Amino acid sequence: MMIRPRSPAILLFLALFAATAARGEVWVTGYYTGWRQNRLPADRIDFDAVTHVVHFAVVPRADGTIDAASNMLTPANVASAVRAAHLAGKKILFAVGGRDSRAGFEGAMSDRNRDVFIAALIRFLREHRYDGIDVDMEDMGPENARDYSAFIKDLRERLDAISPRPLLTAAVLWEPALFARLSGRFDQVNVMTYGLSGPYPGWISWHDGALYDGGGRLPNSKRKLPSADGLIKSFLAAGVAPSKLGIGLSFNGSVWTGSGVDGPRAAWAEPPRVKSVPYYALAAAYKITEYDYDHPAYRWDDEAGAAYLSVPAGGGATGQFVSYANEITAERMGRYVRERGLGGMIVWDLAAGYRAELPAGRRDLLLQAVKKARFPPGEP
Repeated sequence: MMIRPRSPAILLFLALFAATAARGEVWVTGYYTGWRQNRLPADRIDFDAVTHVVHFAVVPRADGTIDAASNMLTPANVASAVRAAHLAGKKILFAVGGRDSRAGFEGAMSDRNRDVFIAALIRFLREHRYDGIDVDMEDMGPENARDYSAFIKDLRERLDAISPRPLLTAAVLWEPALFARLSGRFDQVNVMTYGLSGPYPGWISWHDGALYDGGGRLPNSKRKLPSADGLIKSFLAAGVAPSKLGIGLSFNGSVWTGSGVDGPRAAWAEPPRVKSVPYYALAAAYKITEYDYDHPAYRWDDEAGAAYLSVPAGGGATGQFVSYANEITAERMGRYVRERGLGGMIVWDLAAGYRAELPAGRRDLLLQAVKKARFPPGEP
């Protein structure tokens, strides 16, 4: 029997497929906040753009119990989110923690309350048919290492006793050495590479989620300006395997308002005001149109890998620096993940990028950009 040689196109496809299989699927874990489910109903999420969804979030109490009401993880919201994810064939986790959750975690993780805490989390997972738990302790210090390690060890063991085995992931920013020691217990270690700047003493204006530091340093300490690349490198240097790490992209932006602050790297005499604003509100207020770069205020900082608006002072108004992620940001982050062999990326949060007031086909273009970044041309 004569065997025909394979065409170059087929050989290229097989090589790409083998490389993808070897490194595992690149994940896109999208956070879905309970308080914005009215803006983005669960059945309108493009689940093809994500591999996992994290329902955000229950809050730990110091006595080991959990609060699902504060972030509107109501029975109805939980049921709709879990149903939609499972109908799409995707896994959905719930998060525990969030901003300023440290005190609750410290009490709940203590030797006295740890068993109660873990039992509450397992019960919530099983009652609502979630596929895993995302641990998001904010913030964290070295003094928390002992109790956090014991908590993760015990929680992982309890999850391993369940079939099918639930996932355990972490949203992190601090203590890379601790997560290097614990990385074997996590399925994903996702670095929150956003919300990295503010009007702090001795600082300058800077991007909310710069991909690179742009070669700049903070005036007050001469440390490098914060960046996703810098954070990822710190976790890699500590010993976290690249395949366990995820980078973070935020669908929230920051509006800086102050004298002389109409772009990055600006100093100030008086601290500017900085406000976090969801992308849908930014886009409406500043008339942002995706894939249109003729906006008079639009700028791209190539050294930092970040988009922004520069609104100069005038008409009695002070200048503004609007830092946000756009479709170019998503493409660059997707490329960064592939080039460095990282596990994937997280998106915070899906509903913040959803422009419900626009016609169908234009409501989630930021998420569509993430989808393109996950499946770039030339890859299977």
